Amino acid sequence: MLTGLVIGALSAAALLPQTDTIVQANGASRLELESFQGVVVVRSWDRDAVQIKADHPDSHSIQIDRSGTTISVEPEFERGFGFAHGVDFEITVPRGFDLNIEGVALDVDIQGTEGRIEVATVHGPIRVQGGRLAIVLESVNGSIHVEGAQGDLEVTGVAGGVTIVNCSGDISAESVGGALTMEGINSADVEVGSVGGTLRYEGSIQDGGRYNFGSHGGEIWLYLPANINAQVDVLTLAGDIEVNYPGAPTEPTKGEGIPGLNQKELTFELGTGSARIEVETFGGTVHILRQGG
Repeated sequence: MLTGLVIGALSAAALLPQTDTIVQANGASRLELESFQGVVVVRSWDRDAVQIKADHPDSHSIQIDRSGTTISVEPEFERGFGFAHGVDFEITVPRGFDLNIEGVALDVDIQGTEGRIEVATVHGPIRVQGGRLAIVLESVNGSIHVEGAQGDLEVTGVAGGVTIVNCSGDISAESVGGALTMEGINSADVEVGSVGGTLRYEGSIQDGGRYNFGSHGGEIWLYLPANINAQVDVLTLAGDIEVNYPGAPTEPTKGEGIPGLNQKELTFELGTGSARIEVETFGGTVHILRQGG
């Protein structure tokens, strides 16, 4: 009986309508995709063409249009069949294509593209590996993971964690309700904040760079390289400051602050002080440590 059910399920899956088409780029440089829900997987190749594969119910069709340099893709469903169902896409684009992907409940996975990337979804995770130009990612209820990007990043995660690994370029990131983790960062301009989650930074501090870290109710862990040149200013309104970094003072001073709060401040200079590191938290502890212990 069980075998029959499995075979029946596989047969139904095999009958799921599939779109599989190739569109020649011929000067196009941007792909726009808007879908209500489903999975979107994007990969790249060296051909001057876009391949679009999609699994979808028979009540749906895939509309592909072109306007100027933009190829747009959107599922359409016949009226009278209820709400739109999930559509799973597997798309391959020329390596330098720009991407704009939007949806309500999308699981987005992008690897190997080198153009601009914009992804916005209400529910669902976003994963990006690679990228060499501006990248803008937003998920209201899902995790965001970016790895190996070499362009400016703007990342916003709400009710999900944000992870940025081995990336370079200017970075602006915010996480609400989840941890914000940054590792292997090579940037001269970092502005990140976390609400209700831990913030962790391990990366470069470049001469003349600007680094701003903020948290409300979560701890901040900064792992700084040895022998940096930076002016460091730390402020916590109702938390603590713990420092274990050569050349830095270990005891913060008490600020006047707001009555009833235990405000603490710590300011010190390392080397020439050319970079600026500013850290501010409301109720969490700030930890400043040297990379590698």
